Amino acid sequence: MYLISFDCKFKTNRENMENIFQHYGLRKIQSSLYVGDLNNYERKDMAIRINESIKENDSVLIIPLCQSCFSKKESCGQKIKFKNDLFRVY
Repeated sequence: MYLISFDCKFKTNRENMENIFQHYGLRKIQSSLYVGDLNNYERKDMAIRINESIKENDSVLIIPLCQSCFSKKESCGQKIKFKNDLFRVY
């Protein structure tokens, strides 16, 4: 399980990053936060694609998260819908 946080200055850059995340089946849980399962190959491949597309002042943080830690998450305020089924876009 991975948590991906990103900050992009321009809309087109954000859209490019979001397309990459969605390609790997990651689910958007907040405006700049995605979560999903990736194997080691997918994580490395995604990082390569991000590095090829990212702009100078943008950043992406890929955080490994164990299933046990993810199950202890707490949500405050507006409800976030977490689904167990993650879909890949090909």
